[in-house]
Amino acid sequence: MSKEFGSLRPSQLLYHFGPGSIVDMMDQSVMIMATDLWDTRYTPQEKDERIVRALGNGIDHIKLLNEKPNTVKVRAREFPKWKICPKCNMMTNYKNKYCHFCKQEGEEVELYPSRFVVACNHGHIQDFPYMEWVHKNKACTSDKPVLKLIRHGDSGSLSDLSVQCVKCKEKQSLGPIMKKGALQSIIKKCSGERPWIGDTEDCNETMETYLRGASNIYSPAVTSFLQIPLSEQNVDPLVEAVNENKKSLQKAREKGEEKLSNIMEVLDFNESDKEKIKKILDGEYDEEITYESIRKQEWNTLIQGEIDDSHHTGYKSSVVDIHQEMKPYFSSIHKIESLPEIQVLQGFTRIEYLDPFEVSEQTDLISIMKNENTNWLPGIRNNGEGIFFQFDEKKLKDWERNKEHTKFTTDTIMRYNRQRDQLGYSILPIKSRHILLHTFSHALIKELAAYSGYSTTAIKERIYCNDVMQGVLIYTASGDSEGSLGGLIEQADPDKLFPIFIRALERMMYCSSDPNCSEGQFKYHSTANGAACHSCSYVSETSCEWGNQLLDRRLLLNINPGEDVGFFNI
Repeated sequence: MSKEFGSLRPSQLLYHFGPGSIVDMMDQSVMIMATDLWDTRYTPQEKDERIVRALGNGIDHIKLLNEKPNTVKVRAREFPKWKICPKCNMMTNYKNKYCHFCKQEGEEVELYPSRFVVACNHGHIQDFPYMEWVHKNKACTSDKPVLKLIRHGDSGSLSDLSVQCVKCKEKQSLGPIMKKGALQSIIKKCSGERPWIGDTEDCNETMETYLRGASNIYSPAVTSFLQIPLSEQNVDPLVEAVNENKKSLQKAREKGEEKLSNIMEVLDFNESDKEKIKKILDGEYDEEITYESIRKQEWNTLIQGEIDDSHHTGYKSSVVDIHQEMKPYFSSIHKIESLPEIQVLQGFTRIEYLDPFEVSEQTDLISIMKNENTNWLPGIRNNGEGIFFQFDEKKLKDWERNKEHTKFTTDTIMRYNRQRDQLGYSILPIKSRHILLHTFSHALIKELAAYSGYSTTAIKERIYCNDVMQGVLIYTASGDSEGSLGGLIEQADPDKLFPIFIRALERMMYCSSDPNCSEGQFKYHSTANGAACHSCSYVSETSCEWGNQLLDRRLLLNINPGEDVGFFNI
């Protein structure tokens, strides 16, 4: 007989409470089971060619949890098993909901779950070994030990908590349990437990203690795709260029590495692409799906302007007139009346966080499926609308020729990549133009929220920035119709957009933290930013894809005397 623990929204199942996560329901703590153990027989499927190809690993389709949410039945199991009575402090790992000892006294007291779990970097997780911890120095004299939590003070700190065996009176403090290596004497190696799948596997990692509700206990890997029609320009431009010059490159290659390098220089190829070019010439190159390649595909469609694919993907966009005062900065502005977004849960990590800009790292993810051959992944489809700004390439390159901006951006980019290096991520080739586009995006989000009827938390950004892309997409996305009510695209009208554009830039001129903010001279640089802070430039974490980093108001406008790096002149 199954028991219902409660209900969760589809978006929660994708982000905070996916398979392998610990969820505090109304009356107990549970772990969500593997996705292929759910009942999703009647869940609508999506087989978008581009999205399925990007996900790889034999994935054939996405099951959209929010299309018919009432048909999805999610399985969960009680976790952790250890529970404590708030009245008498007796502990139990039985499945009872109420305290057995208080019940004998005629009271019905509901138990609460243990605060601690132990886990390893490979995702294995189990209950904290209270029995072994209490009896680590001396075996219990009883074959049925019973534990009790003892509080020595009211501070709530670990040093004020102890666990005692009622039978043999052995007692151990919980003070040192969070220290690295504290459990090695009682857990020699990882148990390999996977409660969300219901099995164990061999693992030689060491296990450490964590709080049950710690954020690093479950970090979902969710990839976002705009569901847009494929354009004809989705082939890697390097592949096209190599194929066009295949004979010249083959002849040079036959004469040696030096000749190949020379012809590459003549044809304006980067030396760093040499190995990739060789694979293309040999017919061995299989285009890698990366964060950048996904953005390039989206960019190729977004810049088309007039597209009506409502009958297929649901995407619809049109070009709008640009106000005369904005023409020097933008080559085109597009109103996207219908913008579906699909978010897919590929897996999760435990203890270590995943790099959001490396799609290729999906092999390192902990599986959310019991059967590794399952050919689908869970996802949700959001409905949205947006405004796409394509920056004028010539104006942007002219701005970049003035190297003054590197005085502000070099340190910011270095700090950001230092953070990535400390986390074990690869260094990103970020340029000053990225910080410019990102800061512009935040300025527009804050101002558009005041006029569109959406809150800043409902508006998102997508930055398209490299040597061939220079644009910003500001859009809404909601699991229902709320993301496409027309309030945002209504502001794309030139006579409405220009005042918003001016006010957005003017607000970036001043900050309540000036002059500290405008000079970028904060005592402690906790984030990789220049002249940007909570008072002027930050938006909701759900809106910013770069974690409110890589921002600098000085690149938008000349806000300090003697500076000449501002892109806009108003």
